[in-house]
Amino acid sequence: MPTGVSPIYYPEQTAPPLELELDNSYLLVRLHDAQAFFEAGWLVQPSFLIFSSSVESSFQLASPTQSLHQVKIIQKNTPCRLGIATNLTDWLPFRATDSLKVTLKFIVVQDQPFGELVDQMGKVGLAAKLSLVRPDWAVAVKVSEIVGRLLSYCLREGKQHEVFSLVMDLNMARLKPGYHAVIGSQSNQSWPAALAVDANGRLSDKVGLPLQTLSYAVVEVLALKRRGEESARGEPWWELLQTAKDQALNAASADTQEQRQAFSQWRSTLSQIRALARKESGYLVKEIQEIVGVAHVEVEGALAPITRVEAAGLEELPQDLQELLGVRSDDGLRQSVRDYQTALSISRQLIKRYQLAEG
Repeated sequence: MPTGVSPIYYPEQTAPPLELELDNSYLLVRLHDAQAFFEAGWLVQPSFLIFSSSVESSFQLASPTQSLHQVKIIQKNTPCRLGIATNLTDWLPFRATDSLKVTLKFIVVQDQPFGELVDQMGKVGLAAKLSLVRPDWAVAVKVSEIVGRLLSYCLREGKQHEVFSLVMDLNMARLKPGYHAVIGSQSNQSWPAALAVDANGRLSDKVGLPLQTLSYAVVEVLALKRRGEESARGEPWWELLQTAKDQALNAASADTQEQRQAFSQWRSTLSQIRALARKESGYLVKEIQEIVGVAHVEVEGALAPITRVEAAGLEELPQDLQELLGVRSDDGLRQSVRDYQTALSISRQLIKRYQLAEG
């Protein structure tokens, strides 16, 4: 069993492109790099390293999400750098009240169960999903139930194995974007005073020397200003918003009475959208308000001059709209829409920089 795991390091690194702002940005955690090191005496013959992750968060109150990332032949006394980069979470609202814990496990199975493992994969229907050309694969199987069965099979009673776990309990209130690292050792070693991540993303000690006799994991926390509407497709509040907006816009060419009725129906539907949005945990409240605000401005513009006549002389929006849209006045609403469009533009640039798919 491991003799030690370090606290979380925040290595020396270039400044991230965007800082995290509580209740006003999103974060995504991805595995950046990992290395396993097993000392002589443990393994008398080539054996297999199984690498898996488990993510627990307040966003998913059910069982943790388990992922099986790689099975790889390892050599004793030789650092085994896994070469894996994969997302561990989706984009999550950055809120101080939430929690996030990532556990990365290195499991050594000493009796070469790879053939048995392949047979077991066939029984649970995974053979078509994994490449068996080599005795390793770099695809994460994000089906927790199946992954759990595979790991349990590898570690069934009577098998010799060693488990090394690197745990990152990320404090959301003080979390910074960028690289975070945890190191561990099976022997009694002093931890480096500081770590660094170079321009190529490699982890080293503060003077640039590689960590040859340590196991480690590096995760990267990415920041994003806004997710955008595409990610909300299928969510009840967004579907109702789109349906109500389409109905209102269809009345733009109708007579005055029908336009007035359409605008009244739109206002009524907004209260239902607000109720549904309260249940949404994957979006910032602020972004939901901004998305609804964009739709409201579009509907107002299409039904003008009816809506403008009815709103003439009002310095402030009606109280229900203030609460729904998070702004007090029509001028504040239009400024919010402009700010949201700017934030979306910045977010799209960041997505390209992070080399991630949008949504």
